[in-house]
Amino acid sequence: MLRFSVRHGLVAVLAAAATLAGAGISASAEPYDPGTVPVSQYVPTGPHETASTAATYPCDSLYAVYNAFTPLFGNHSAMPCTRAFPAGLESPVGVNFYYPKDIASMSKVPAVVWIPGFTNNPGNYDATARLWASHGFVVAIPYDFVNSLYEMPIAAATALSRANHDPGNVLHDKLDLSRTVIGGHSGGGGAAIDGASIPPNVYQQIDPEYRIIGAVPTESSPYSTSFLVNVPTLYLTGSADFIVPDFLPRWTEFELNRNAPAFIACVRGASHFTPWDDAAHNPMAGITLAWLRYLVDGDKTAASYFTGAGWKLRGDPVVQYALRNEAADKLPA
Repeated sequence: MLRFSVRHGLVAVLAAAATLAGAGISASAEPYDPGTVPVSQYVPTGPHETASTAATYPCDSLYAVYNAFTPLFGNHSAMPCTRAFPAGLESPVGVNFYYPKDIASMSKVPAVVWIPGFTNNPGNYDATARLWASHGFVVAIPYDFVNSLYEMPIAAATALSRANHDPGNVLHDKLDLSRTVIGGHSGGGGAAIDGASIPPNVYQQIDPEYRIIGAVPTESSPYSTSFLVNVPTLYLTGSADFIVPDFLPRWTEFELNRNAPAFIACVRGASHFTPWDDAAHNPMAGITLAWLRYLVDGDKTAASYFTGAGWKLRGDPVVQYALRNEAADKLPA
């Protein structure tokens, strides 16, 4: 199966991880070309139809309550849910995949690990996961309802490796695990930062090819180990986020990220619930797409939003402010 259920292996993975000590092939994607459209609004569906290992449905229980009040904060679409408990009766622990339907005809594909927010269902991010998959990425969404701790990036790495090495899996030998980007929302954003701080040799005990080359924590919980991160990181915050106000990730994460290039962008009017919205109404989806294309493809147009003296992200009308550290200033344009 494509979906890796932790019922069948995560406990063993975590136990093994606890004992550990201390130039890929381009994705098949169209050139990144937003033209005169602000990067935050550049969310066209990519050239690939997408598939997922878990079907989505209208949300029940806790998530139906979320859908009832998020329009008050500007959301335009109800988020869907999978059947993972408590939205259904399936296991609350696992990893779902989104991928291009035509992956068999593609060269090796980079991976995105996306960790849901605290208590969120993996299906809540269906819209943005499909957007990124349509542009030539495999998106792995690990979940365990808490979604906030180190087991999430470890579970994702394990599931990606198993899929890549399983001859019966549609992803078999199609993943370029050396070009993995990790991100997440809220508590999942904190877990993404922690995942980016795990030493590479730990991941390589899971798979010698596995490398995280960048991170994109979004409205991330301000408790993570950003001072240990050694990969380029883009922190996204929302000016209307009252759960994780933008100054918290800025002070406790961005300002402490001294070992690697770091950026922070505060999205004007974005609430803590914006990442649940459809891609057209989630400015963070388009900004993240640019970040992904810059990191994994070295796309020059995408890079222009983050590198060089005139980096363009600051000029996007939806960005209230954007900052970068000294290491980011030195990145080649």
